[in-house]
Parts: sequence; C-alpha cells; structure tokens
Amino acid sequence: MYIPLFNTSNYTLLSSLLKIDDLIEYAINNKLPSIALTDSNMYGTMEFIKKCNKNNIKPIIGLNIKQEDFNYIVLAKSLIGYKNLLKLSTIQNERLITQEEISTYNKELIVLVPFNYKEKFNDLSNDYEDIYLGYSSKEEELESLLITKNIVFLRENLYLNKEDKKILPYLYKIRDSKTIKDEDNYDIDNHELNIKNIEEISSIEGIENTLNISNMINVVFEEPELLLPEYDVEKPTLYLRELCKKGLEKRLNKKVTKEYVERLNYELDVIEEMGFSNYFLVVYDFIKYAKKNKILVGPGRGSAAGSLVAYTLGITEIDPLKYDLLFERFLNKDRKTMPDIDTDFPDNRRDEVIEYVINKYGKKRVCGIITFGTLGAKQAIRDVSRVMNIPLYKVDSLCKFIKDPKEKLISIYENNETFKVRVDQDNLLKEMIDIAIKLEGYPRHTSQHAAGIIMSKVDLDEVIPLTVGDNMYLSSYSMEYLEDLGLLKMDFLALKNLTIIDNIINEIKEQENIDLEFNKIPLDDKETLKLFETGNTAGIFQFESTGMKNFLKRLKPNSFEDIFAAIALFRPGPSQNIDTYIRRKHGLEKIEFLDPSLEEITKNTYGILIYQEQIMQLARAYAGYSLGEADILRRAMSKKKKELIEKEKDTFIKKSIEHNHNKEQAEKIFDLVLEFAGYGFNRSHSVVYSIIAYKMAYLKCHYKAYFYANILSNVIGSESKTYEYIMEAKSNKLEIDKPTIEESSEKYIVKDNRLIFPLSSIKSIGTIVTKEINEAKKDGDFINIFNCFSRLYIAGLGKKNFETLIYANVFKNFKYNRKTLIENLDSLINYAELTKDLGYESVMTPVIEEKEEYPNSYLLEKEKEAFGFYLSGHPTTAYREDNQLCIRLNEVENNFNKQVDTIILVDKIKVINTKSGDKMAFISGSDETSTLEYTLFPKTYKQYSNIEKGYIIKVRGNVERRLNEYQIIVEKIKVLEGEKNEQE
Repeated sequence: MYIPLFNTSNYTLLSSLLKIDDLIEYAINNKLPSIALTDSNMYGTMEFIKKCNKNNIKPIIGLNIKQEDFNYIVLAKSLIGYKNLLKLSTIQNERLITQEEISTYNKELIVLVPFNYKEKFNDLSNDYEDIYLGYSSKEEELESLLITKNIVFLRENLYLNKEDKKILPYLYKIRDSKTIKDEDNYDIDNHELNIKNIEEISSIEGIENTLNISNMINVVFEEPELLLPEYDVEKPTLYLRELCKKGLEKRLNKKVTKEYVERLNYELDVIEEMGFSNYFLVVYDFIKYAKKNKILVGPGRGSAAGSLVAYTLGITEIDPLKYDLLFERFLNKDRKTMPDIDTDFPDNRRDEVIEYVINKYGKKRVCGIITFGTLGAKQAIRDVSRVMNIPLYKVDSLCKFIKDPKEKLISIYENNETFKVRVDQDNLLKEMIDIAIKLEGYPRHTSQHAAGIIMSKVDLDEVIPLTVGDNMYLSSYSMEYLEDLGLLKMDFLALKNLTIIDNIINEIKEQENIDLEFNKIPLDDKETLKLFETGNTAGIFQFESTGMKNFLKRLKPNSFEDIFAAIALFRPGPSQNIDTYIRRKHGLEKIEFLDPSLEEITKNTYGILIYQEQIMQLARAYAGYSLGEADILRRAMSKKKKELIEKEKDTFIKKSIEHNHNKEQAEKIFDLVLEFAGYGFNRSHSVVYSIIAYKMAYLKCHYKAYFYANILSNVIGSESKTYEYIMEAKSNKLEIDKPTIEESSEKYIVKDNRLIFPLSSIKSIGTIVTKEINEAKKDGDFINIFNCFSRLYIAGLGKKNFETLIYANVFKNFKYNRKTLIENLDSLINYAELTKDLGYESVMTPVIEEKEEYPNSYLLEKEKEAFGFYLSGHPTTAYREDNQLCIRLNEVENNFNKQVDTIILVDKIKVINTKSGDKMAFISGSDETSTLEYTLFPKTYKQYSNIEKGYIIKVRGNVERRLNEYQIIVEKIKVLEGEKNEQE
C-alpha cells in the first residue's frame, strides 16, 4: 500500500494546488489508513488533523524544513516529535534553522531526504535516528540503495490529477510577480497525488516503507489544560476577592447593600469554580495600566458588562444591578465556555497596551492571531489577468459585475448573461476565467486578526506553531482551533470613536483648561437627550445613519433606557417591532404582556421582547428555570437546531406546567420567544455602546467646536462625509473659516469657537503636500508673499500646488486677490527658484501687477474644485434677498405635510420610466445648509423637462416623508439661473 508522505498543500502559499480536502478525499477513495501533510509551515495542520480524525484517517503531521541549499521532510513520530515540529516551524517562520537548533529539536522525528539532496543524507544521519532517502524513479532507487538500505518512495505532490498541472505555473507567477512572457524553470511535471501506475516507477520495498513509516507514527494528544496566564500573586482567588470587596465599597461610596454583597459572592464563587480567577486579574491588570497611563478605556463591551466583578475591578463602567444585566449571559457554570472580556481602546493607543502585556508576560506568551487573505473572485481575476497581460480596462469591466464579495466566480459566470457573453466572446478572457475559477478561494497571503490576542502561562510554541507579524508573534493556527488547545482569545479592539472622544477631552483641557473625565460625564443631561430626540446625531457612534436619525425623531427618546433600546431595535430582525414600540411609548396603543408574570420583565420595553436577557428572565419567571439553565435555552433557540429546540420545548412546557401554566399557553409563549430569539440583542452590549454614544453626544452638545473639529479631522479624504458634517456644523450655528497658509495645518483647528479648515483637505494637496508646507513654516512666520512662495517652493511645492492653493484663497492675508496671484505666478516661482540657489539677499523681488478680481461665480466654482463643495458661500445665497419667503433645506423637515418654497442648485437629475411608460424624475438639490431630494411626477416633469444639472431653481412643493426620508413633491419650478427661457 502506498501512503503519500510528501504532500504540499495550498497553505504553502501560492505554491501548490492541493487542498486539505483533496488529501482527505484521496485517502478515502483509496482506503488509506493515513496520509501526510508536509508544508513549509504548519498553517493547515489543525484543519488537517480535524478532518482526518472525522474520517477515521491517521494524520501524519510533517514539516518541510528548508536549509540554505537544500530541504528535507520531518514527520512527527509521537507527541514529543509534534512538539519539536512546533519549535522548528516557529523558528523557520522567522529565519533559517541553525545546526544547534536541529540538534536540540530532533527527538521523535522521522526524516525523509529527497533524492536530489542525497549528498546531505550522511550529514543528517548524525542528527536523526530515523532517516530515509527518498526516490521517485527506478534510476534514483538503484542509486539510493548504494547509499543506504533505508529507502522510500517519495515524490512531492502539488496537484490532484495530471491534467491540473497546466494551472500550477499561473499560481507560481502570481507568487513571483511574473507574467507569461517571463522566463521560468518551474518544476511542474510528475507531481500529481493521484498516481495511476505507481508500480512502473517504484519497487515493492520503496512502497512498503511508506506504510512502515506510517505505522511507526502515533501522535496522541493530551487532554488540553486551561493555559490562562498567571497573575503574579500567591493566592489569586483570595486576592481577587479582596480587590472586588474594596472595589465595591469604592463604587458604592461605602453604602454596600446586601443585594450587592450576595451578587458579588455568587459571581466570585462561579469564577473560582470554573478556574478563571487569574483571567480576571490579568484583565484587571492591563486595564489598570491603561488608565494609569491616561489611555481611554471603553466602558465595556458585550456580555461582560453583566458582571459585578468586572465593574468592581474597573474592567467595565456599568453597574449591572442598576441596569438589570445578567451575569449568566456572560459566564455560566452550566455552559462550559471560556469567559470573553473584550476591551475597547483608542485606535492610536491600543498597541501600547499590547506592548505592556508582551513585556509583562513574555514575548512568546502573548501573540496575535493569523488570518488568511484569499483569492476572492475579483482578486483571482486581477491576479490571473496580470500574469496573462490582459489589458486593465478589460479586467475593470469584468470586476464591475462582482457586487457580492461572497459570490463565487462560477456562479457569476453562469447566472449573469452579460458577464458570460463578454467572457465567451474573448478567447483570452475565457481562458483567464477558467483558470481564475480553479484558483478562487486559495490562501493568498497572511495577515493579523484585527483585535484578537492570545495570552498563555507557557511559551506558546510549546502548544502551537508561531509565525511573525509586524510587531509581535502570530499564531500559525487560525482562531477557530485555539480554544480547543486551552488557549483563550482576548479582543483588544481599536475603536476610532474612543480616539475622537480622547482627542476632544484633551483639546478641551489644553485650550479651555477644563478637566473633563469620560467616566464622570452624567447620563441624565437634558440637552444631550434633546440631541437624540431631534435626531441631531451626525457623528455619533451607532446613531448617525439616516434611518437611525429618522427613527429617533419618531421615537423621541427622553431617557437613557430609550437610547439603548434604540440600539437594540434598529436591526433587521427587531426593527419589525419599531412601530409598535413607538406607538406604545407615546400612548397610542395599549401595552399588552405575554403573561401577567412577565410584566415586570417587559414593562420598560412596553411589553415587547427586545433583549436576549429577557428570554432568560422569562424562562425563570414563567417556567422556573435557573438563570444558568435559561441561558442554555437562549443559546439553543438562537442556534435554530431543530432537534435541540424540540428537546428544549419539551423541557419548557414540562417546567411551565409544574409552575401552574397550561400547556397551550406555554406552547404559545415558547413559539413567540423562539421567533424572537434569532435576532434578540444583548442588553449588556446595548448599554455599554449607548454610553459611548451618549457621551459623544454630550461633547457635541456642550463642546460643539471641538466635537466637529475632531469628527471632521477623522474623515479627511472622504468628500461626502466632510460635506455632510460641514453642512451639519453650519446648521448648528458653527462657523468654518476657509484655510489660510499661516493658520491651517493637517487637521481642523478650533479658534475663538470657530473651525479653521485644514490644508490637507484641499483637493490634490493632501497630507504629503501639507507636510511640506509645515516644513516650510518651521522657520517662523512668513514675512510677505515673496518669502512665503520661496520657502514653500524650496520645501517641494510645484506650480500646480500653488495654483490650487491660490484658488483655495489660502494667501488672502497677504492682501493680493486670486487673479493677481494667478497672473503673477510665473514671476513668483522664478523668484523662488533663484532664491533657492542664491539666497534671499541676492535676488530682487519682482513687481506684482495688481489685477481686478475674478467674478464671484467663477471664484465659487474654483472653490468647489478646491474643496469638493461650496465652503464659504453657495450659488443659491445670491438669490435669498429677493426670495425671503423661501425656507432653507435644513428647515424642510419642520414643515412636514406643508407647502414650501425652496431655492436649490441642481446637483443631479435621475429620469426613470413609470410602469405605464411615462417619464418622471428625481432631482438632488442643495443650498448652503443641506441637500434634499425632489420628486417630479410625469405631469410635472413634462412641464419642466428642460431643467439640467447646474441650474439654480426656485421650487414650490409639498413636504412628504418616504422610507423615513423627507422629500418635496414638486408642483412648480422657476429657473433663476440657467437656461434663459424660464418656466413658471
């Protein structure tokens, strides 16, 4: 029997067509007892082991070790051998393995030396006990026998069947950044796993040794122990209790009630019983470090907010009893899972906390988690097309058809007729698509999980192979395999909104000398609640989508409870309850409860189930479940597994009857809860995220200028977001000054409660040119226009940069108008060029010939070119005086169901055909305050079909709301600027 021992999978990135599933399928089809995986890394090892075990195949775990001028295969003979592979793989992912390291990690390994490295065989025999020389042809076999009797048939397998080999060069060329025109000497022949006539190329002995080697292998894994890091204290459980006791007294100002003591003791008992005391201490420690070093820590995340222990330790900032949050939703001794405390940090300071835990626990005891970027449909098309030298315009035209990143290329080809025709009409594209379909889904590169960090009490390469990330080790096994090995993932999340909050608080301290603590911002501020009530939540975490803003205007939240209910409701499933919730909140519909016993649970949500915790409370109140049992029920329901649900339903009904409820009512309640369970939201998560949102809103309300400066700085580079925030800032009566060369920099600046626009947000200037400008400003203030241009030119600015800056009017403080500077630009640049070589003293300043300024309309257009929108004025502003009854667009929603007049610049027109074949149109218009959509039904559109983009028009129409968006149904239009034959 032939056992393939040298199999390179596609986890040796872009170097093999074999998938793990191919190996399993081959072993099953050929009734093999075992098969090997021998990549140059161990990325696929756990997937391989799991799939082998599932199919009753013995996994042979190997590694292709690469030395400077040769490579060989090592196979783990036992668990000791496997652990040596972990060490060798970790080293190999960093650098070449040294001779000393080979000698250190050589126990319980079987070595297979490929024939083309036969001269190394004797050298390696000094390091390894079990060593075989591999051959792959009759000629090699005979020569091998002259060196040793330990020979084995060994051929590297790179693809499943012979016909696949023509695809392999494309994979190599993607890897090597080559094209089909480049020369190569790739070895692609005779590497099929599925060998049809093996007896023609091998003797019985060589084949039988593959089975003999397989029989020597017996890797038995130990029952994994929990490898949580150890906090450096003699008695962790006692220390944790002491910390929590002191923390509770501090949190409650020494007014500790029996309810809190009992809850704390209960949680600590569960934590101790499950063996997680160290875990809480470790998290407490790095959060304490962050706070001590003025790194803003989020108030909590997810179900951990339901823990009083976490609150007393300062891990979270939520009192779970105050907000009726359940510990069992987080940790439950009936559900044997690891705790999951995720923490938010500002995205610019997260790495400091990770560096702290690396330094404290050890470089090899803390690591990130590997992820794999794959050849998705678009990437496969682009990579294969580059190899085939297909013109980019053809590639782009195909990629436009790929809307859903999850959709397979074969599906797009078969189901999109236009895509198929375009491909089929071009032989080169057809060939490319055929190759791309076969390569789609292959791992392309490694990267790092955005948040996940693994921490352990032992060096991690005793448990998993490691690879190298940017600043730390990464696990070579992906996330789904780590918990089974006793390793716990902790999420250190980088939250941009915390960075914004942190920056705002720091700027308030610097400029206003006001010490504002994030955790002391009150949650009952009436002005802040008003912001949510009016939907004035642009820039607010979780609350800035148009749909959410319109929902808030209908909901009119007047308490913090309403705010976190909004987060839970505004999701695809729960949103079906929005109208009922709003009507009940405003007394327009009677509040009904599923059962009188459930009134207490759902009274704050008007009888509607919103939160996952309510399922648990319902099961306890209605059917007498413990909260631990209720959490198991909740999880079973959310998984939607029929057998599990039927079992739980029987239990629920039985327990309900025991608690004096009838079967029919119990069934009804179970079915209603089951319908809700798939989309119910975690109340703990709602509360903590609402705190971030609320406190951002507080800053927006009370420190408006600093808030807008920071959210605008955060979206530099996004023209649409910048425009949206600027429009909103203006509607909130905040003035924004155009940039000047002296004051502006790379971010928005607050000065005298106004905002100064940054240079970096000017089109074609950006951060690189802004850095050059800042470099020029290091020598102090600019003396005059000549000194300014000279220093900017020497710093690296070119003529095009100067033109852009002139039209953006950044030189206005030098008292020259824009036309004057444009007309004299060549002279100014010539002067700058001379000063660069000769110095200021040796060059005479040119005479500036003053010019009359450009017309205002021209300057406005140039301003729009520079900023992407009208910053200082708007073309509609000139018509305000003669049309004083026209309202501004930011006032439209206050005139719902009324007829209004507005003046707009036509930004976009979309004409469509109705079902009856008539034409109608939608106009997107803007003024100095906002943008709005106007609808012209067929009769109206026929009358005003001459309206074009760029017109300034006066519109009369009725304000309506459609899908939570306000719009105007047009009745009448008057053209104020545009085509001269105006229509009434």
